[in-house]
Amino acid sequence: MLSPTAKALLLLVVNVVNVLYILSHVRNAFSPRPALSQEQEYSWRGHDFPEHLPLPFKVERVPVTLEESVHYPPLGAPTDQEWLSIASPSYGYIRLGPEDRTFVITMFHELHCLRMINRAFSKMPGATVYHIKHCLNYIRQGVLCDPDLTLEPGNFEERDFEVERVGGTHMCLNWDPLYEWVDDNYYGWINRTGWGE
Repeated sequence: MLSPTAKALLLLVVNVVNVLYILSHVRNAFSPRPALSQEQEYSWRGHDFPEHLPLPFKVERVPVTLEESVHYPPLGAPTDQEWLSIASPSYGYIRLGPEDRTFVITMFHELHCLRMINRAFSKMPGATVYHIKHCLNYIRQGVLCDPDLTLEPGNFEERDFEVERVGGTHMCLNWDPLYEWVDDNYYGWINRTGWGE
């Protein structure tokens, strides 16, 4: 059993990770992205593949107001299914190219890392010190790679999150069509290969 000090420290770490996670997903609000060319030919071998997911549609930006939630509390095993619910059936793995080369989309890797950090609260399988260290570093680098420059008024460290439950509004990529595309890619791969039947 963790001491009260250890629990408080762990809760602080989880809150910081949650903030970093939110920032990592809204960091694209004002960052220009290179246009993805559907006409580029790739062999899908070695390093010959696109840097970004070549979607057949433009992902629109939508306003998202960040707010506190009763969902995704840092409780470990009791909330693991809730954290798992934001993954795709393929866990973000997709198959591209004529030989169905496997890739993972960074957003889903980050969501996986947040789930692993939650699992660490109950010392669940997979949530090893090395895995958590990787995840914290991965999320940190993602935030620093493409920071969200949205201005937030006031001092978030002094905010009463129980009372002031709503934060700033960010222009975020609409992830709904991305989830649909990832699911279609996964089920298309299953239908082509018979994998998982």
